[in-house]
Order: sequence, then structure tokens, then C-alpha cells
Amino acid sequence: MKRKKQRISLFEFLKTGHLGSFAPCRNLSLAALTAIFGRPDCVETRDGIPYEVESPECFPVIACYGTLEFHFDSGKTLYCIFCDAFVSGAPSGGLQIRFSDAALLRRGRAMSDFLAHARARGLSVQPECRPGLLPYARVLTTSGGVELGFEVDDPEDTSEMPTLRWFSWMAGS
Repeated sequence: MKRKKQRISLFEFLKTGHLGSFAPCRNLSLAALTAIFGRPDCVETRDGIPYEVESPECFPVIACYGTLEFHFDSGKTLYCIFCDAFVSGAPSGGLQIRFSDAALLRRGRAMSDFLAHARARGLSVQPECRPGLLPYARVLTTSGGVELGFEVDDPEDTSEMPTLRWFSWMAGS
């Protein structure tokens, strides 16, 4: 039986950290993720070693659903959810996931534009700047614990506005 694409709101992901009914957590295996979302579009392993469930040689492992990546540092531990590649400017969920509200996370969206949309929709956002990120990047963290990376290409061009380049959710220890 063919699995139907799951519809996931990226706005809700930013607000709650959940992907639909899935609440990401550190103690999650690739098998459990596959049971939730279906088979990933691809699984990337360290040095291209074929993936084996409990083989430490193939970790870290990245399970890709379109441009959304789930990073595992062992067979039973999710490290992060990450996206820095966009299809036609928007994140893609590949064969298994259909995103709604994808325009909010459009690559190249100016940080000021994102903040205006976030405020208008009631999304709480905290600005952060970590050492080493400036002058290239600014990071915003949403109420759902999702980090958004806004970057410039030329830090010496003071007229260049930081634009969205990536987003991630990191597992707590």
C-alpha cells in the first residue's frame, strides 16, 4: 500500500518544534523515524559506507526527505534536523512530506521581512549572535527552538541585507 504524503506546517514547526504530530527528540532511531515518515528519499553515511542499522562505521548518518535532513550520530540518537538547500527557493519534503507555509522559509527572504511576518502571525523570535558568526550571519531562534540562519555574502557591503540561508532544530542533551 502506497503511503500518502504527510502534510506539515512549517509555521507550526517554527512555533512548536513539532513536524506535524512528530515531536523530535534526542532518543530517536532511524527506524523509528522511518515508521513515522516512511522511507527517506536517501540515506547518506560516513564515507559512503552502506547503511547498516547498528554498524558504528556508517555513522554519522543523514536521512533526507527532500531537502530536509535528519542527522543521527548513532543508531539511536537524533542530533539535528537541518535544511540549507531549497527547491525553487523553498524547503522540500521529498516523496513523503508536503509542507504548508513554505513561503515563510523561502531562501533569500530578508531577515527584516521574516521578522515582520513573524510578528504579524504571533511567532515569538529571539535574536542571537554567536562568536564567529558575525559579520556573515545572524541567527534567530523561534519559540519552537528552531534556529534560522540569515547571512550576507559580503560583510563589507553595509547595504547588503542578511537573507535566509538555513534552518535547524538541535536535540538537547
